[in-house]
Amino acid sequence: MKTEKIFVRLTEYEKRQLETEAANRGMTKSELIRSLIARFPEPKKSP
Repeated sequence: MKTEKIFVRLTEYEKRQLETEAANRGMTKSELIRSLIARFPEPKKSP
């Protein structure tokens, strides 16, 4: 598996929303973001 870095810019409001949602789910912010990324579809392979 190839490791990639992703940089996300958030406003203070979005950061608070992320913190609130993570707390509601009993997760850390990083775990919440990872769970959202895991839902992305697999890229289609080119022939």
